[in-house]
Amino acid sequence: MIRIFLILALTLIALPAFAQQQDSTMTPEERLNRMRAVEGRVPEDVVTSFRRRTVDSNEPPWRAIGRVNIGGRAHCSGALVGDRLVLTAAHCLYSKAGQTMVVPGIVHFVSGYSKGEYRAHSRVLSYFVPSGFDGTLGADKRNLPHDWAILKLADPIGQQEGFLELHENFRGSAAHKGPLLATPEVIAAGYPGDRAHILSLEEGCSIRNALYGNRVLLTDCLSLKGDSGGPILQKIEGSDTYVIIGVQTASTKVGRTQASMGVSALAFRDRLNLALSESR
Repeated sequence: MIRIFLILALTLIALPAFAQQQDSTMTPEERLNRMRAVEGRVPEDVVTSFRRRTVDSNEPPWRAIGRVNIGGRAHCSGALVGDRLVLTAAHCLYSKAGQTMVVPGIVHFVSGYSKGEYRAHSRVLSYFVPSGFDGTLGADKRNLPHDWAILKLADPIGQQEGFLELHENFRGSAAHKGPLLATPEVIAAGYPGDRAHILSLEEGCSIRNALYGNRVLLTDCLSLKGDSGGPILQKIEGSDTYVIIGVQTASTKVGRTQASMGVSALAFRDRLNLALSESR
C-alpha cells in the first residue's frame, strides 16, 4: 500500500513538469487552440498573425523583404531600399541588457527568408540611427518620430534581389501640396513572433491618423513583436508595384481596439536619399 501511494505521489509531482514541458514545445497554433478550448473562444487580448496571408519569398517584391537578425538572440523585420541599404526600426538595434546600441558586427540581414532558407545574406557594416532616438525611453512618445534605422550591408544583395522604393509623394525634400496619399489603405509586411519563419501580410488596413507633422502614422493594422522594422506599403493603383510609405514600430490600442504605430517616410527620406547618393 505504501508503495502504491509513493508511485501515485511521484506521478502527481511529475504531471506539472510534464505539462510545462509540453507547453514549451507547443506551436503557437497549438497554444491558441488550447486557449480556445479553455475559453470557448480566443481571448480578446490575444493578438495573432494566423489570419494573415503568407507570401512566396522567392517572388518580387517579397524577396526584397527579410529578417534583421541580431546576435542570434532576436529578430526584427526589414526591407531592402537600395543595393546595400536596409530599412528597419531603431529599437531593434538597442540592447536592453547592455543599455546601449548593439555593435553592427552582430547584425545580419537575410532577404527572402522563409522557413530556414533565404535568397541572400549579408552582414551589416554600419547603421544610422537619428540622434533623437533614445533606447532607454522604449516606446515613449518622444521616440516615435525617431524610431527608424538604415543599415549599410557588406554585400550589394539588392542588385540581385531588387529593392523597394518610397512612394513618389515622399521622395522629394520639398513639401508636398495637398494630401500625402490618395487613399489611406495600406499593407504591412513582417515576420511576427508567432510565425517568425515566414513572411505574412497585414492587409485591408488603413492609416487612421498622422502625427508629429505627418512623421508618425497611426494605423489599424495589427502588429506583433518581430513585425517591427517591416515596411508599411501601398500598392500603386492599376499595377503590381508596391512602394514604401513607412516602417512599423509598435503596437498600441485606441480604446479597446488594437492598432499600430509607424514612422512615416517623411522622417527618413532625406537621410535615405543621402545614403543612396553616397552608395552610387
